Amino acid sequence: MRITFITSLFFAFLALSCKEDNQQKGLSFNKLSSPVWEGALTAADPDVVRDGDTLRMYYSSLVIDSHEKLVIAGAKSIDGKHWIPSDNNQAGSESISLDANPGKWDNHLEANAVMLDGDKVMMFYCGYEKEAEVAGTLVAKGQIGLATSEDRIKFTRNSSDPILPLGGTNSKDANALFSPTLLKEGNTYYMLYVGYCIENCSPAFIGILGATSPDGIHWTKLPNPVLTGADKNLPWAQVIKEPDVVKGPDGLFYLFISGDHSIGVARSQNILGPYEVYADPIIQPTLDWEGSDVIAPTVIIENNKVRIWYMGVTVNGSGADFSIGYAESDFPLNW
Repeated sequence: MRITFITSLFFAFLALSCKEDNQQKGLSFNKLSSPVWEGALTAADPDVVRDGDTLRMYYSSLVIDSHEKLVIAGAKSIDGKHWIPSDNNQAGSESISLDANPGKWDNHLEANAVMLDGDKVMMFYCGYEKEAEVAGTLVAKGQIGLATSEDRIKFTRNSSDPILPLGGTNSKDANALFSPTLLKEGNTYYMLYVGYCIENCSPAFIGILGATSPDGIHWTKLPNPVLTGADKNLPWAQVIKEPDVVKGPDGLFYLFISGDHSIGVARSQNILGPYEVYADPIIQPTLDWEGSDVIAPTVIIENNKVRIWYMGVTVNGSGADFSIGYAESDFPLNW
């Protein structure tokens, strides 16, 4: 998949030391010792939203029928720790929320963000025609599409075309767009996403970009990056990716991010920054199931708790396996 390919081919990352418990210096997050969801075969890139008394998770999953494909699947929970498939199938089966689109730009699906906006349910998802190793590129040519749902379980594409396509030559998203996160403030939709320009680009770029929209359908890309690893020179986050932005009860915007192998947090008074990044990672890989990386956070702040679902990456002989874990901390986050 995209994440392991980029990390193995493009950047030499620093090894992070593991701690014997879940406590970090400064901000403290407590992790559950086992994954909360593993899907039928694998579960990656979670997005969790509150829907009344129900929590809904939409995640990237590998499905094998006539061939292997990456889809967006769904699960639901009352407490965020015990999950079942969205369509009430038995645990261990897959409830497909958005299927692959064979032969098209979104033949493989990965990394989504679902927004519940009144009676509208919108899924902003990443798609690409070929995986990077098949296409012979460093990164799959991801673009961002939109799908909508009537029942919050099954989604239908809004258009046959992406709503955020690849940028032009040498633009910061010329090679790929991945990992959208959404907020609506007033009458404006804001999207943060990761742009990639690492092939035939000078200088190379991976970082968080922004776009705005009046309706969630028609988008204007913003010219300047929101946040990059080069901005902060943090040893654990030479590359910053996979953002999830949340507005806290205190009115600040909290941006949870993947670093090289771990998860961090930043905050700002403005959704588009500038962001102050907390100096240390808040979640690191310390458990066997987490393997080498804990990345791709999705966050809800409620009842004086910061609740994080995230992805662990275990490398095996044939590739990597992905599972979803859970951690929480008291709010406010004071630093």
